[in-house]
Amino acid sequence: MSAIKLVNAVPAANSPTVEFRLSQGTNQVARIGVHAGGQASIPTTTNYQVKAFTTMGDFSLTSNTLSFNNTSATLLAQVLTEDGFYDFQLVQSPGTQPSALVCENTWRNPVQFTISQPGSPVQIVTVVDEHNNTTVSTAQQWQCYAIADGITTATVTITDPNATITITPDNDDESYTLTVS
Repeated sequence: MSAIKLVNAVPAANSPTVEFRLSQGTNQVARIGVHAGGQASIPTTTNYQVKAFTTMGDFSLTSNTLSFNNTSATLLAQVLTEDGFYDFQLVQSPGTQPSALVCENTWRNPVQFTISQPGSPVQIVTVVDEHNNTTVSTAQQWQCYAIADGITTATVTITDPNATITITPDNDDESYTLTVS
């Protein structure tokens, strides 16, 4: 399995813990503290599980769970009536945008889509208003920055799902640098 590795090479005397923030598109996929000398791995899989939630009056409705490994899909949340009962369903169809999941709500109330990646801490929650849709990027591109001793590094962009990002102190001042390898 692919994973982005976050490495803290800052001495504990400077900052005992560094906070890394990793995003994919506009979605934050990791916010994790790494102790001095430590590292963390964030899986970068393209396997997804999606579930939707909504309300109908005083009732909460939960859809079925969809599992797939496409980086492009349309996910339709809909309420159907069958034999006088309401059935809240999530239906997958082919994607209409490259490297994106389009979450579409046909219901009269907002729907919360929860997108997760099994075996990963990644969980994206997005709410789509009634009769609307939103797009979640699945492009294999991530942005990362870190915070050490209250100082935020510059953001780096990564396209390698197996990259290693290391934070080190600058020798000439009191700031920090991220390097990608």
